[in-house]
Amino acid sequence: MRHHPIATVLIGALAVLTACGQPTDTGAGSGATDDGPGASAPGPGDTTVICGGATYAEPDLAAAPPVSSLPEGPAGAVDDLGDPVVPTDDDWRVVSLSEDRAAIVRELSEPVDHGDGDVRTHESRVFERIVGATNVEDGTWMLTAAGPCTPRLVGADDLGAADLTLATEPSADDTSLELLVLEQACASGRTAEDRIVVLDVEETSERIALRIGIRPPAGDQTCPSNPPTPVTIELSGPVDGREIVDASIVPPRALPVDERAGLDG
Repeated sequence: MRHHPIATVLIGALAVLTACGQPTDTGAGSGATDDGPGASAPGPGDTTVICGGATYAEPDLAAAPPVSSLPEGPAGAVDDLGDPVVPTDDDWRVVSLSEDRAAIVRELSEPVDHGDGDVRTHESRVFERIVGATNVEDGTWMLTAAGPCTPRLVGADDLGAADLTLATEPSADDTSLELLVLEQACASGRTAEDRIVVLDVEETSERIALRIGIRPPAGDQTCPSNPPTPVTIELSGPVDGREIVDASIVPPRALPVDERAGLDG
């Protein structure tokens, strides 16, 4: 792996889905920068994955135990109406479990496509043991986050996730990629200019694998839809038919061409 310099920057409920981003807890983009303070690419051994409210260490869901293995406490989790919320379908896998928190994830039979590269292929649910609430008996396990999500690798930094699309379909002899980078986190409807970090560009004879994150904006943010941020990535050689994938996603996903490409003019 290598950190890749950016050659060109183009300016240009239970859990509920925010205007941008993945599912949120219930509580019961501009320009790119090169690597800087706080931005570090994960090493080969980093396999921590986040999917909605679930964070886990084993990317292979098939290796995680089925939901039927949940112990009595989290297995009896309820929603705020007191209704059971733990599914019985063993397509759901227990990706993390502690004395106070459990998370389950499953792959969706049909992805949820929100456009602009935001395609959610999985669903997560998080259950927590409630203590100290005024309206819930201590020790009650409740659903605290739920919704469709995309499994993504987590690096040793605080970078936010980004959805990637190709601004145009590259030709075989192109030596750069024109991307649109869409910040998932709330950013008051602004682009991610000067906050994009290219963590890695890994090129082989068969594919070009990208990992891109976004530094969070300073201060409190509102959550209207964010505009995409155009960025140009220089390659070591021509595209030459190689597959272009987002390697932040588990498993890596081919980048779609932006649905607006070719509509202008």
